[in-house]
Amino acid sequence: MKILVDHGAYENFGDLAMLEAALARLRTIPGVELAVQEAPVQWPWPGIRTMGYDIRPPGATLRRFARARILAGPPRAAMHAAARCWQLLAHHLAGLAGGTGAWPVRIAGGPQRLSQFCAQFDALFVAGGGDLNDVFPQALWRCCCLVRGFAAQGKPVFLSGQQIGPIRHAGSARLLRAALRRATFVGVREPGDSWRLATAAGLAGARLALTGDDSLGLLPAAADAIDAALAASGIGREPFLAVNIRIGPYVDVAADSLPAIARVLDGVAGRCRLPLLAVPISVADEDSDLQAAEALARCLRRPLPILRGNRLSAALLKGVLGRAHGAIGMSYHFCTFALSQGVPAIALYAGDYYAQKAAGLADCWGDARLAEPIARLDDEAPGRLLQLLGDEALRARLREAAPMAARNWEDAFAAHVVRPLAGRAQAYLNSVKSSQ
Repeated sequence: MKILVDHGAYENFGDLAMLEAALARLRTIPGVELAVQEAPVQWPWPGIRTMGYDIRPPGATLRRFARARILAGPPRAAMHAAARCWQLLAHHLAGLAGGTGAWPVRIAGGPQRLSQFCAQFDALFVAGGGDLNDVFPQALWRCCCLVRGFAAQGKPVFLSGQQIGPIRHAGSARLLRAALRRATFVGVREPGDSWRLATAAGLAGARLALTGDDSLGLLPAAADAIDAALAASGIGREPFLAVNIRIGPYVDVAADSLPAIARVLDGVAGRCRLPLLAVPISVADEDSDLQAAEALARCLRRPLPILRGNRLSAALLKGVLGRAHGAIGMSYHFCTFALSQGVPAIALYAGDYYAQKAAGLADCWGDARLAEPIARLDDEAPGRLLQLLGDEALRARLREAAPMAARNWEDAFAAHVVRPLAGRAQAYLNSVKSSQ
């Protein structure tokens, strides 16, 4: 039985953590062969086949998206143009509902029809991520095409640990709802907007579950590797405050926000007398946390060592954040890595995309103070953040909730993904034996 594993782990260790956790469980299913969309970061799974493919929206529609500048928070006229783009995409995808599957898939060796591409596999698994929204039109289009293509052939489709939204346009909402309705199972990672949008698509019962983030299933690196990484950064075994900042085309944070963020971090670190350490999650050129940390360091009054090296991995970053006294940053997985090990993490946010992430974290971990808008970083912010980081009752709750969240994810993934696929794999093996 062949399973296609689609994901969004493009030089982002948070997305890679979700993929690794899922693969560790999927590869235990007897008789299963996994084919994983190619990831540009180092591949830690020898023996699992990777394959490059892409399903792009029509070129004219993509050019309209570029003109609309949807990712940059466009004005009213551009928003209307973007809405029209989503209507066109929904129209293009409607043809897939009849099972024609004529849309081209770009792969090595030349393009194939979508129906031909999907025919190679017996099931589709989409690893957790934050791509099911109209912030990333190409990623949403690819996922919707794959779901519709597999469903048209009567093949099961599983999605786990998803952030669904934000959705700004009626066309993208129709596109997404039509795809979700065809899924065998959808797991969402937060109980707010993602759950609401999933239920609005008609998902209920055993087809929908609050799984939490897929990275909950990833174990941190070994202690000696964490010690070495911290020592190389000049931290050693002393307590520290972890920091993460992101600037990119989909992030509503500009470089001119860094001085205000730096003033707050200087205030927090100075009062608690702890060193800072920048921990990157994304290392892609367009939204590099390393470059953002370097820019932030120029605004700070105190040193900001940056965790670097060619041996960075999702497990190592998770392990480092488990050693922190507290974490203040923007990346969803920067915060999740810390919170899932009982370390208080404050999610800074701006714009609706990161607002949903921060609100989801606060909902999942039961404390609204964990979400802090960047616009609110005033002179009182250091005291407010220090109060949260020093809240021992919160630390106790997190230490209790973290292993429960990991067990919930493990149980949900086993019940809704692994066991159904294992049953199908066994049926496939039985059919092969009976035909011999």
